[in-house]
Amino acid sequence: MNLKKLLILSLTTAVSASCLAIEKKKICTWDPVGKSGPVMEFYSDLKPKALAWGLDLEFIAYTDEKVASNDFKAGVCDATHLSAILSRQYVPFGGTLDAIGGITTDSGLAKVLATIANPKAGKVLTNGQYEMVASFPVGSMFAFVNDRNINNVAAFSGKKISVLNEDPQAHKLADMAGASPVGTSLATFSGQFNNGNIDILLMPALAYNTFELYHGLGENGGILDHKMYYGMLQTVIRKSAFPEDFGTRMRKYVVNRLKDINKLVADAEAEIPAKYWIKTDQKTKDELEKFSREIRVALKAEGKMDAKALKLLWKIRCAENPEKSECATPE
Repeated sequence: MNLKKLLILSLTTAVSASCLAIEKKKICTWDPVGKSGPVMEFYSDLKPKALAWGLDLEFIAYTDEKVASNDFKAGVCDATHLSAILSRQYVPFGGTLDAIGGITTDSGLAKVLATIANPKAGKVLTNGQYEMVASFPVGSMFAFVNDRNINNVAAFSGKKISVLNEDPQAHKLADMAGASPVGTSLATFSGQFNNGNIDILLMPALAYNTFELYHGLGENGGILDHKMYYGMLQTVIRKSAFPEDFGTRMRKYVVNRLKDINKLVADAEAEIPAKYWIKTDQKTKDELEKFSREIRVALKAEGKMDAKALKLLWKIRCAENPEKSECATPE
């Protein structure tokens, strides 16, 4: 065989081997808008990167995250992308990263994401056959209210609060505040709020225009400017379907895109008219922080929040602000 034929044969073999090495994986992806939504658009950047990892990722859009979760359980997909509320059932540690009052600053958020991007974090982010490979922050969660007088913890009493997808911390907030929990889903919460069936709704700024929440705010409503916690969208995989280092690669990918995520969130917050923001004084902020801690402690005692995740969040908060009263006693 001459040299030219040998080179062609070698090249053909290499290309064939490369094609065989690419594995196709399906991800059941919740996006409230569907195929043309912000989540699908965000993930489009990942497809070429994943090819270099030997993976051809197919993102299948779902407008109902419960259906996405159920299809993942049924084996339709190798992974799923959900809100932390639903991802908590797969990986409790990852699903606890959106604990109320858990993360309260952009710098704290960056530290959390950097911490879980460490390869050693794979252990706590794995639960049986599942691993949480990415946690995408969607911005601070704020209290949207249909009456500006609902501006402190005491004012929550007697009001109707949205409990999205049976979220235990929203339910606990309602119970401890003396409010009435109203069960909602991602398909119904905006209609419920906009029609006046809900008085208080916890949502990020990104939801303001996406779900037209200005209808619910009307002339009398507003948004408390206190950051309750950072909302999270999370990607969970069936570990056996992916390479061992996929989780670490994905979590580093999120850290590298944090600047883009923060800009998306900042732009969304800037789009909200100034008239809607309700300024909270320091006394109200302290009350909300204390109330949030009571909710976390109660849910930890009930086994509905992961103790290790809460401890991590506590360490980060207290490293940033050690004089806080909560720093005297770990959660």
